[in-house]
Amino acid sequence: MGRYIGVITIGQTPRDDMIPAIRGFLPEDTVIIEKGVLDGRLEEEILALAPEHGQTKLISRLRDGGSAVMAKEKIIPVVQELIDDLNAANVSLIIIACTGKFPLFKSKVPIVYPDHLLNHVAKGLLHDGLIGVVVPLPEQADQIIYKWKDADFLAIPAASSPYSYQEETLIEAVRQLDQFPIKAIILDCMGYTEEMKKLVQEHTSKPVILSRNIIYGVTGEIL
Repeated sequence: MGRYIGVITIGQTPRDDMIPAIRGFLPEDTVIIEKGVLDGRLEEEILALAPEHGQTKLISRLRDGGSAVMAKEKIIPVVQELIDDLNAANVSLIIIACTGKFPLFKSKVPIVYPDHLLNHVAKGLLHDGLIGVVVPLPEQADQIIYKWKDADFLAIPAASSPYSYQEETLIEAVRQLDQFPIKAIILDCMGYTEEMKKLVQEHTSKPVILSRNIIYGVTGEIL
């Protein structure tokens, strides 16, 4: 019988844009239990989680393929509840499927924090310096600069949402970043796909790092 792992999305499940991709990095008999912060919530309940002044904006996918923006500060207690549920389900490991910076949660089993992994992998590959970072929302620019500063990088952000995806918008983001002497372009959201990475590679000579591949690959190594 395979191991059970939990995947927590800050949007709604099922994540058909994400789960099939992660399976390629995991042992064949791995069973994935999905949990979503917005699962079972009515529209007005989702709107109540929207960011207020000074709060950190996060974006994730809804079940119908749309997206929702919420405040990190408002969903932290919900994430802890989902972690508690997964612990009770006896999973071997939990992935928080968001590259935003989160506090350490309480859990009896290991938790994969994508922001920690991505920052440290980038530091191992690039050490420090100037990087281009593609994020879903223009309003996330300040928080992404701050996040990467913690890893000794100077981040230049450009916005292109993977959830209301348009090729032209992503290409324009790459063009904006390529004006600078950046070391690499990082697609800093779990919603960006392999197809999006390939499109970026077609329009830049810089290395391109797809955040979800880093997270999935490391998860597969420890199962």
